[in-house]
Amino acid sequence: MINYISMKNIRWQTLITLIAVLLITAACSDITDTQRKYLDRGETSYVGRMDSVVALGGKGRVVILAKNTYLRTATKCIIKWVDYQGATSEKTFTIKDCISGDYTRMTIDSLPEGDYDFYVYNMDDWGNKSLTVDCHGSSYGDTYASIQPKIAVSSITVDDNNTAQIIMTSSKMAVKYRLTYQGDNNEEKTIEVNSTGGKITIPNWGDFENLNLKVTTYILPSDKAGIDTLVLPEVIQTAKQTTVDYDVDKSRIVPMVLTKNDDPGTSYGAKGVAALFDNTDAECWGLNVSAPGHFCFDLGVKAYLSGASIVGRLDYPGWDVVKFEIWGRESIDDGAYGSTGYYIMSTSRDKNFVKEATTRKWKKVGNGWFKYTSPRSNPQVSKCVLTEVDHSFKPRYILFRVMSVLTPDIVPVPDTQYFGNEGGFYSGDGVNTGNRAFCIRELNLKALGMAYTIQNN
Repeated sequence: MINYISMKNIRWQTLITLIAVLLITAACSDITDTQRKYLDRGETSYVGRMDSVVALGGKGRVVILAKNTYLRTATKCIIKWVDYQGATSEKTFTIKDCISGDYTRMTIDSLPEGDYDFYVYNMDDWGNKSLTVDCHGSSYGDTYASIQPKIAVSSITVDDNNTAQIIMTSSKMAVKYRLTYQGDNNEEKTIEVNSTGGKITIPNWGDFENLNLKVTTYILPSDKAGIDTLVLPEVIQTAKQTTVDYDVDKSRIVPMVLTKNDDPGTSYGAKGVAALFDNTDAECWGLNVSAPGHFCFDLGVKAYLSGASIVGRLDYPGWDVVKFEIWGRESIDDGAYGSTGYYIMSTSRDKNFVKEATTRKWKKVGNGWFKYTSPRSNPQVSKCVLTEVDHSFKPRYILFRVMSVLTPDIVPVPDTQYFGNEGGFYSGDGVNTGNRAFCIRELNLKALGMAYTIQNN
């Protein structure tokens, strides 16, 4: 009985095993059939894509630039693009014809002005395709150029060194501009400047009363990753000469002893005459004798002086200058001595001063008269325009002659008038025998310069 049961179990186990084998065999057959359709195709070769792709904008074109990092089997590059209206186009490039060093450079010409989305992929000789890379770019031209600001001449001034300072307007996309100017002598000159605008300096400027100006702007659109320069329409302008007052550069002024009776003015500080031009409150120049009196200096350049201003002594306003004269010479090359040498022997108070100064080739530049506010301030401040100005010469060496002062110490001054002959007190004015001392803390000068009014044609 026991043996019969065992044999029966063995038959059942064998049957179950056989069924399992059949099932597994059938499953394996299905997997093999599924894979076979791919295995029968053979080994697939994947093509490398373009790397670091950018679209460079140009005039009526776009250049697609990419690194050659993965180009092993790729032979062709297909570029498709879509414009802002959704229209599509494509172009195929042979890669070997476009390689330059580590980069592939592919140009799409005759591209209407506008923005585009580009889709780039590679293929090999067997039709295998790479991943697609996309980028954005623009073609530009006349429409873009029409909205760009043009560089033009904003102002022209000419300093006392006959150097023209020309201020140009700016254009953000500009890489350079060309300025052509033609003066009264019909000689045309051209300057090219690699700049977006700003200031340019032209030495040895001609004495042009009228100028014809032409400015051409060259732009490179950085907002389009531009590679092609556009030339903007020419700006045509005219300029007419005019005169302006400018502040004389005090840093150039050097005190000089040009006469026997120059006063160094050391009573109120160690700097002497230099204290007049240092823009500080610490020291001033003073002459503790009766006006008239004078001091001399070198402007550093030749200039047509036109006006003056004064800052008086800080602690006492009574010795401030009222009337003054300015004398000048263009040069001192003829020497100090001799019958016409520049070295004046007379004092400012001598009756012979004017005659000797004239004989020694000094010329009066002009007269000045400072007036002060009421009530009197401390320090006194005043400015004036020179009168009876002689601009037939352009002086560099200056004699500043103080003719009268605000008041002597012992005479009160009404707010409504000045004492003395035509203003101020001076030696021998007959008011009293008091001292006519005078003092100056800062002296500022103005001169005439050349400038131009600019008109767009």
